[in-house]
Order: sequence, then C-alpha cells, then structure tokens
Amino acid sequence: MAAGTWLLRLYPETWRARYGAELTDLLLARPPSPRDRLDILRGAVDARLNPQLTEEPVLRVPTAADRLLALAGFMAGSLFTIWASIIAVSTPPWGSMALADEGLMAAAYGAGLVGMIFAICVLVGLATRYVDELGSLGAVAAIVVAGGFFFAIGGASIVGLLLLMGGTIAIGPALARVVHPLVAAFLALATVLLALAMFGFVGSDGQATFWLLFGGSFGPAWMMLGFSLRHGRRADRIVTAAGMGQPGTSASPAGV
Repeated sequence: MAAGTWLLRLYPETWRARYGAELTDLLLARPPSPRDRLDILRGAVDARLNPQLTEEPVLRVPTAADRLLALAGFMAGSLFTIWASIIAVSTPPWGSMALADEGLMAAAYGAGLVGMIFAICVLVGLATRYVDELGSLGAVAAIVVAGGFFFAIGGASIVGLLLLMGGTIAIGPALARVVHPLVAAFLALATVLLALAMFGFVGSDGQATFWLLFGGSFGPAWMMLGFSLRHGRRADRIVTAAGMGQPGTSASPAGV
C-alpha cells in the first residue's frame, strides 16, 4: 500500500466512493509530508462529524454461523475478563511471603485457556467467512493473531504476546470494515495494554503488581467484538459470492 493511502480508510465509505480514487492518485503522485498526513486525518474527522454525503446503511444478513461466531467472541471476552480480574487481584509480588490462592489461580488460567480456544475459533472464522471484507492481508493478520494464541497455549508467552499485539494492530484497519471502527480500535488498544501489563510486571521482577491492571480492558474488547459480529456479513457480498459461484453468471463486487 502506497504511503499515506491507508489514511483513506478513516473516511466514511460514501466519501471514499466519491473522492477516494482522486485522492489516491494525488498521494501516489506526491507522497504526503507529515503535515499532509495531519491534514488528511483532520479531514477524516470532519467528514465523520459533519457528513456532506448521505451514507446509506450497510445491510447485513446474519446466519446461524455468524451468531455462533458472535457467541464465541463474547464467550472469549467473558473468560478473558475472568482471567484478567483474578490475575490482577490475586497475584502476589514475586518472592513475597504471600501465597496466591491455588484454586483461584487454577480457575483463572483455566478461563484464559478456554478463552483462547474460543478466540482462535473466532479468528479462523473471520479469516474464512469475512475474507471478502477483510482482504487477503486482513485475513493473514487474523491467522497471525490466532498463531499468537497458539504460542501462548503452548507456553511460549513472549512470542505469543508479540504475535498477538502485532497481528491485532495489523488487522485493525481491515476489521473496521466488518465492525464499527471504534470496536476495532478498542481491540487494538486493549491488546497493546495487555502487552504493557505483562512486560511491565515482568520488567519489575514481579514486584509492581499494579501493571496487571492494564490488562483489564482485553476481555471487554473481545466481548464488544463478539457482540458486533452478530450482524453478519454484508448482503451485497453474499450476493456477489453466490453469483460468482454459479456458472454462466456474473456479479460486480461492491467497492469498499
């Protein structure tokens, strides 16, 4: 993707459909300076707060598979919330005389494990069912995030956390085409905060337990993602895919 063109994703869809090609050509002809990027960002905020074009609502058609995907996302978020809450409250500083409640910690890690399994199912579902909206790069980013959870389950927590953070940030712009951009942004921010919590706690030699509080938003972010996925896929994408799959028919994919 050319420098600066990703900023166009911040504009409303109707604005991009009318002016996106013209601005893209301009950015390709002259790479934007930092000041230009700031102007584009300000323009995107203004276009959303003061829309001059009437944006038609996107019709989505949920199926049973979409509802299961949404339920899995909500369950993952709920379990991550349980895990993060217990860890933040019950983890004593390393080397202290205080002992963590073994039952509570077992429940926390059990909730985290099952939550990661649910999250992997959601990510694989996103990469397969929503590839037409995510795009190939977005689908690959979803698989990278799923790989991060796999590494975490296998005990390679640092590698898993890095993949999780990098993949979630990478999928953000593409995910904003499937769910509300604020949900995608919140998920990316919550993942960064989770990484900050883990690295901050370990970096303090396990003494500064307050770092663990930063992971508290990870579960709610996944719950919001699951709740948003209940709307299903775009109706025009479903029609396009069905038309392309039938011999002798043709369909024009809708622009994003």
